[in-house]
Amino acid sequence: MADVVASDVLNSLLDRLRDRITNEFGQLMDVGAELKKLAGTLSVIRDVLEDAEGRQVQERALRGWLRRLKDVAYDIDDLLDEDLAKNRKRSLTDPESGTSSWMNRTVSKVLSLPSSIITQLKIAREIREIRERLDELAEERSKFHLRERFVLTCCRQEYGVREETSSFVLESEVFGREEDKKEIIEYLVDTSGGDLGVIAIVGMGGVGKTTLAQLVYNDQQISNHFEKKIWVCVSNDFDPKRLVRSIIEHITGNACDLTSMASMGSKLRQELEKKRFLLVLDDVWSESYEKWDKFRTLLTIGATGSKIIVTTRSSGVASILTTVEPHFLKTLSDDDCWLLFERRAFGIGACEKTPNLVTIGKEVVRKCGGVPLAAKVLGSLMRSKRTESEWLAVRDNDSWKSEENDILPALRLSYKHLPSHLKRCFAYCSIFPKDTIVEDATLVELWIAEGFIQSSNKSVKLEEVGFQYLRELLARSLSERSTIWSNNIKIHDLVHDLAQSTSGEECSSIDITGNRRDIHPMTRYSSFIYTKEATPSTLEILNKAKKLRTFYFLRSHPDVQIEEEDMMLKILQIVFSSMKLLRALHLSRYPIKVLPISISNLRHLRYLNLSYTDLETLPQSIGFLQNLHFLNLQGCRFLKELPHSVGNLSDLLTLNLESCVRFVSLPTSIGHLKSLQTLNLGYTEIEKLPESLCCLSGLRSINLQGCSSLLELPENTKDMTSLTNLHTGNCYKLTGMPSGIGRLSRLRELPLFVLSEKSECGLRELNGLNLEGELRISKLENVKRFQQAREANLIEKDGLKSLTLSWDLDTYKKQMKACVHTDQQGKSRQDVIKALAQAEKVLEVLQPHENLIQLEIFHYPGKIFPKWLELSLPNLVHLQLNSCFRCKILPEISQLRNLKFLHLCMLPAVERLPSLGQLPSLIYLYIRSLSAVKSLGLEFYGTGDCAFPELGCLELEYMTGLEEWCEVSGQQSFPRLYWLSLEDCPKLKVLPSSFPSVQVLHLCANNELLLSSIPTGAFPNLKNVYLENFDETQSPVPRVLAERLTFQECRGIDWSNPMDADDLNFIRSVAGLP
Repeated sequence: MADVVASDVLNSLLDRLRDRITNEFGQLMDVGAELKKLAGTLSVIRDVLEDAEGRQVQERALRGWLRRLKDVAYDIDDLLDEDLAKNRKRSLTDPESGTSSWMNRTVSKVLSLPSSIITQLKIAREIREIRERLDELAEERSKFHLRERFVLTCCRQEYGVREETSSFVLESEVFGREEDKKEIIEYLVDTSGGDLGVIAIVGMGGVGKTTLAQLVYNDQQISNHFEKKIWVCVSNDFDPKRLVRSIIEHITGNACDLTSMASMGSKLRQELEKKRFLLVLDDVWSESYEKWDKFRTLLTIGATGSKIIVTTRSSGVASILTTVEPHFLKTLSDDDCWLLFERRAFGIGACEKTPNLVTIGKEVVRKCGGVPLAAKVLGSLMRSKRTESEWLAVRDNDSWKSEENDILPALRLSYKHLPSHLKRCFAYCSIFPKDTIVEDATLVELWIAEGFIQSSNKSVKLEEVGFQYLRELLARSLSERSTIWSNNIKIHDLVHDLAQSTSGEECSSIDITGNRRDIHPMTRYSSFIYTKEATPSTLEILNKAKKLRTFYFLRSHPDVQIEEEDMMLKILQIVFSSMKLLRALHLSRYPIKVLPISISNLRHLRYLNLSYTDLETLPQSIGFLQNLHFLNLQGCRFLKELPHSVGNLSDLLTLNLESCVRFVSLPTSIGHLKSLQTLNLGYTEIEKLPESLCCLSGLRSINLQGCSSLLELPENTKDMTSLTNLHTGNCYKLTGMPSGIGRLSRLRELPLFVLSEKSECGLRELNGLNLEGELRISKLENVKRFQQAREANLIEKDGLKSLTLSWDLDTYKKQMKACVHTDQQGKSRQDVIKALAQAEKVLEVLQPHENLIQLEIFHYPGKIFPKWLELSLPNLVHLQLNSCFRCKILPEISQLRNLKFLHLCMLPAVERLPSLGQLPSLIYLYIRSLSAVKSLGLEFYGTGDCAFPELGCLELEYMTGLEEWCEVSGQQSFPRLYWLSLEDCPKLKVLPSSFPSVQVLHLCANNELLLSSIPTGAFPNLKNVYLENFDETQSPVPRVLAERLTFQECRGIDWSNPMDADDLNFIRSVAGLP
């Protein structure tokens, strides 16, 4: 039974009508009058829609009326769109001709106005015909006695209140919840929390939230721990007064006849004051913080350790009510579902448990998707079926999910609580086949293309609103995160069934080999699942879909090879000729090399996804798609450029060319895309951006991540005043930044800032930018005066979380060579000394804000590190010091209490390590190529009862001078070390006597002395050993490693110095400099 949600459609349609009435289209003689009549009738109908939508559950005729009303609304929307598209098309010159002359533009402008009487009459007649259909519907509404501006109080009752729950549970019928129960109980009996603690059990309908709460509630440990236990079923109405009365009645066992909140509060205090209690609030829906706060305050009278359990389908509810992280309840395994099914299906009086029925039953259980309620329903259903044919019939169809069973009604409660705009978005998701993983951005763009997303605040992007919609569906357990891709969602099979049930004929999935081999004439949104078995009958099916608004192409399996190019071309031709009302066309991975010019027929199109196709170019006719909002060409590996006509896409919001690995240039007409907000050029071969791009004052985001051929940014980048994100990460050939970039006051993300020796753009440009996230400043050797670095004002940028500071040592290497090869060695030497001293001053004044989480310093040519690195970064988690060749003393960083990851690489002048063992949070330590370090001892461990208390992984590589690694007597060390790697430490001959927790050991076996000296029992818990450069024919594996463990060998590894000859020469040449 599909609910018809028409209110959201009518609301957006009325907004469009008002807009058309006020513009030149609505000023035409007959057209404007007809539009006003149409708007008036729609307004009258809209006033009774809330009542109609609430009553359609019981009144079938009313549901049919709503469906016809929605169809008329779609037709009106299509008509408005059609006329707008025709006018826009007339305003264009032939895209094949490139740019137009002034005369052509003037003529086109004149022709764009439907000024002839014939045109006016035609448009007015079409509107009149639709209005007459609407008038009939308006007259019919009186038959249903619909009320205006209905308040949805009774609607909520009609939606169905869930049957009231109790605390009773049969533990023998619960499977697979032992760990969940244990976790909840551990929290409940923990009295260290102090004030009233609240934990939520969150999950989709039917997953067993109430059952888990019942298990916990009836556990003997809980009964012994709490003086009072109360169970209240909340359901739809979170009324503090009603809940307090329910609590009193549960405690006393008598009806509560008190009427005032004051008297009930007094009675509650009498019953619970200074008593440790457990309260279960089952099935909570309300997200009202005010109501919750009022209710919670009344419960703060209990003793320390009192707790509340809340069960809810909404993580939004949990975030408001709880004091600790919610417990997200997952689905059961197939094995646990089988145990639940088995108990119901093969009980006393049921059919005999035969091997064949068990086999079929386990196949049936997979349909449950891990949902206990589904397993119970199926088990009970199969109990009365005694033959294999009956069991096979259930296995092979989904009739068991009907409204007569408990599954869909239980899930439907979640749908009923959705606002109307989310109902449309949720129902739309039924076009995706089960188990389909959909990118967040793709789904949001599809919703926008279909007009599902509206925003009253023009400063807020529709995409941001769409992502909020998606978060709400996730929070309400109506979708879930993919376990594979973080920015993708999927829908549980049973929730997908709910979406199909609510969408009815409006949404479809054409599957030639599956159950849905046809399409209803009124279907508006559909996916098309292509398989090798697709036949010419496919064309007949698609030819019926003339009212489609979404066509979403999918392969039945990612590995399906499509070889029938002629068939695929014919499908496209039908799409372009018959589906002229399409708003969204998704052809990702479609087998196509050339896009037919007839795509220009799709004048309504808002969304076009051609990603990962083999297109080499786009036709000039693409310019006729003037309603297009989203053009996705990601991963088109053969695409090199766009046609000039792309500049005619005046409504385009997003252009995605990411990973078009042969793409080299944008057309200058890109500057005509005045609506463009997002431009993604990541990982293309583009070398230069057209200067016309700077005309796009509304552009908010440009992604240039990984554009390794990009040499420069447009000179007038400063004119893109709306720019918030300029992703320049890994643009390794970028030579500098454009002058004036500091004027972009809205800019928040600028991952790479390159300093040029010649450019006027210096570090002072950063002063006015309120940057967030990541910032890498490279080529710091080009800072001529350290005062310029101070002007960057990094210390005030509290939004920066990651900072990388990098110098290019080639500049200093060239200067050192000049000292040898010129006649002015003294002057050149002083220039080098001055430049090196300048670097130290620059680093000193580039102190970041204390909020910084990650800091990396590369190729720093100074001798000392600034004090702020030791004392002023309390939140630092990740630190890397790499290729700082002149530094002899590392900063004393033991004050960095939150540091977890430390990389020390290629620091050849460092002779000793600071007290790294006293970093309380350090979990990963990587030390590579510190050739001057000879010993790891007391200085390394530091003074304290325990050294390296949290360290899990320690890697020492290419430590050519390291001779001994001593332990400190009387001090516990490495209690959590899991992974130890010692590679190419040829002089190391002494190790600590024991590594009790190490399970994985990597050793480079070129040091036989070290291998022979490992004491017995040094690694009592070792599980894996990896020996490199080990030849078993020359010497046996040491017994301490071989006696209980497996190992892998890798012969003949040639370890090379990580520093090349040029680096080594430079180190020697600067060694004597002050």
